[in-house]
Amino acid sequence: MGLMTTLRTRMTVVLWALLILFLLSMAVGGLVGGANIIDQIAGRVDPSRVIARINDQDISPDYFNNLVNQQINQFKSSGQPVNDAMYERARSTAWTNLVQEVLVSAEIKRLGLEATDEEIIYHLRENPPQFLQSNPTFQTDGKFDSQKYLSALASPQGDEWVPIENWMRTSYIPNLKLTQFLNEDVLVTEQDVKDDFIKKNVKFTVDAIHVTYDKVPADKTEPSETELTDEYQASLDDFKHDELRNISFVSWKKSPSAQDSIKNGYLISDIMERANSGENFADLANEYTQDLSGQDKGGDLGWFGKGQMVKPFEEAAFNAKKGSIIGPIKSRFGSHIINVRDKRSEDGKEQVLASHILLKVEASPTTLSDLRRTATLFSYDAQDSGFTFAANSNQLAILNHENLDASASRLRTIGSLRSGVKFAFNNKVESVSDVLENDQYFAVLHVDSSIEAGYKSFESVRPQLVNKVKRSKQKTASRDLIDELVIDLNANEKSLSSIIEKQKRFDNIKDESKTINEAFTSIGRSNFVTGALLNASKDDLLGPVETNRGWALIHVKDIAELDSSEYEVQRESLKNSLRTRKQNQHLQAWLDELKDNAEIIDNRNFFY
Repeated sequence: MGLMTTLRTRMTVVLWALLILFLLSMAVGGLVGGANIIDQIAGRVDPSRVIARINDQDISPDYFNNLVNQQINQFKSSGQPVNDAMYERARSTAWTNLVQEVLVSAEIKRLGLEATDEEIIYHLRENPPQFLQSNPTFQTDGKFDSQKYLSALASPQGDEWVPIENWMRTSYIPNLKLTQFLNEDVLVTEQDVKDDFIKKNVKFTVDAIHVTYDKVPADKTEPSETELTDEYQASLDDFKHDELRNISFVSWKKSPSAQDSIKNGYLISDIMERANSGENFADLANEYTQDLSGQDKGGDLGWFGKGQMVKPFEEAAFNAKKGSIIGPIKSRFGSHIINVRDKRSEDGKEQVLASHILLKVEASPTTLSDLRRTATLFSYDAQDSGFTFAANSNQLAILNHENLDASASRLRTIGSLRSGVKFAFNNKVESVSDVLENDQYFAVLHVDSSIEAGYKSFESVRPQLVNKVKRSKQKTASRDLIDELVIDLNANEKSLSSIIEKQKRFDNIKDESKTINEAFTSIGRSNFVTGALLNASKDDLLGPVETNRGWALIHVKDIAELDSSEYEVQRESLKNSLRTRKQNQHLQAWLDELKDNAEIIDNRNFFY
């Protein structure tokens, strides 16, 4: 009974952890809310009840919010501070997982990969998931005890196995079968393994000339207006945009006031006095430290050597005597009170055992209230007198964000502020917002203008066009330069080494021995270089071979012998590594194809 009670107490935590490891372990069933039959017939999606439609699957706002909250709880459990940017990240991750889960679940159903009762029983008995094998309930001396596990499986004390069976049915086995189905298309040949071994272990000795893009005269690569215009027209689809907004805003940073700094100093002095008077330092740290990693651990930092802490902290700790409490020591993190508990020397290197209390000067509720009041008064003034007039009257700097997209979540200089983006698109031009805020700023926004959906103007994308056309001309011109060298080689029956000796304009490599993965000087790595070398023989002249920065001529002077004994040692490991890599690539390509072919309606902008 005690065994299964322990399992039940752990089960909730275990199942939550599995959500991270297997796409999303919750069944897709139940996502569809009460559908309006008229909307279904007309193909419309009501944003008030559907946050997304993925193919024919409607996703309710409540369900999506649950997924977001799961992500937030994971951040909290790992000690990360939850702020506006973290919420944006959580929504993005939840969305990616949701789309993947719905599409994958539909494919599992289409392929007939659902789990049967017999498969659930088989896997529970013969192939228990890793989380069960690592559960202390089923271990003896730290190792999985199959007899203990099977005994518990055969004699349930209630319904404690039901959540596991449900998870096996809805997630583990279907995903396992899907993985096996996809992996059937993945093949690793003996040549694949051999090539991988050669890339890592066999030395190639080469001479080479590398004609890089930057060696092309600038006058040959400068784009003309006609070339830029032609490229703009050819790339017009790349510059398509939805409706945009131009906004102005003023902001107030949530900085601590002078009074906040004074109060923080008083607190530091009080803690120092209490610690030096004999009060337990660990208790003080648990109560006051703002170092998340030290909370509930008495501020313990363990043993550390030089180079592991920020400089001011390190110097203070190593210069202090054992048993002393010093501070405040200021660093970029805040003010530290350090308890130097012990010192030792290990392998001739000094180490310190210390605890600390970190205190940061932060804006107090009073300071934040004052800043909000100031921002609120400005908002009233701007709505009555005009935004620019109010800003100038209050000597506030006006900042701008042009071409704001409805899907954006950040504003220039002040960071994440999704509420500001929503205000800009939900209100008319010349509107002034109430006070908006994120973790670091209060802000008041003004909608300057609206830009209809269409294409970005030629001038706005000119820098992109210049770079693209210039790179294309550099590639062509550098190829022309190396072709001239090839003509010289062939016409005059010269060797590559003689040309290397003659010219100093381009990058030269002489008698360099490296493996393919180590990459040759200047040439670097590229798929073209790798392919050419793998298929080369001694004394071959390769090229022109395209690189990431230009074109190369490569003379293969020598190729080291393949060590057959070492190859046999590494063979299985290389094969397994290649198989895993190919399987991951195949899975990602399969997922990308599912997403590309899916019909997805995204209503998140109506909610966030």
